[in-house]
Amino acid sequence: MEWIWLSIVYGIALAMDCLALSIDDGLVYGNLSIKKHFFIAGVFALGQGLFPLFGYLLGQAFSQWIDQYDHWIALVLLGFIGGKMVFEGIKGTLSPEITADCETTGRCKKFSYGEILVQGVADSIDALAVGITIKANIHLPSSSTYEVFIAFAIIALVTFIISLVGLFAGKKIFHLLKGKYEICEIIGGAVLVVLGVLILLEGLGYIQL
Repeated sequence: MEWIWLSIVYGIALAMDCLALSIDDGLVYGNLSIKKHFFIAGVFALGQGLFPLFGYLLGQAFSQWIDQYDHWIALVLLGFIGGKMVFEGIKGTLSPEITADCETTGRCKKFSYGEILVQGVADSIDALAVGITIKANIHLPSSSTYEVFIAFAIIALVTFIISLVGLFAGKKIFHLLKGKYEICEIIGGAVLVVLGVLILLEGLGYIQL
């Protein structure tokens, strides 16, 4: 049963990027409903569970392409979203309403289901390659069948829990900043850009996350 514990540990490791993203979302969408909390966490969990599964099913056929381009795709997607948020946040600070509390003025960042889906893809695409070597990573015998699918489910569940924790942490930070819309958006956008750069550097082999 060692593979179950290793799957949990593996899930925690893979979910660290999702933790950063969920804290970021809790920060910029400070007035999230419980339903949207579960939607965001569910998207991240599905990404971290399904993308490795796709990689496992594809096998070695596309592994070289995945290794070459996944980190670049993540950088472009996260960089675009984050850069746009930073730009809009800075633009907002130049207005007379710089100190406006978004909860009282209704000027909070508008929640976007599409943006969350893009985040989920950007953060999970590099996990395609994880699926190719999943059996070796969690010490499963080559003859195992259903266990590998259970491992993906465990990774998804761990990601879901960690993402929920991150969302509530981000919401707490939001309240500590007193709901200042522009500040929240600048910080949130910067986090996405930095995360995209870190994923790129890891993909190029310069750092280990």
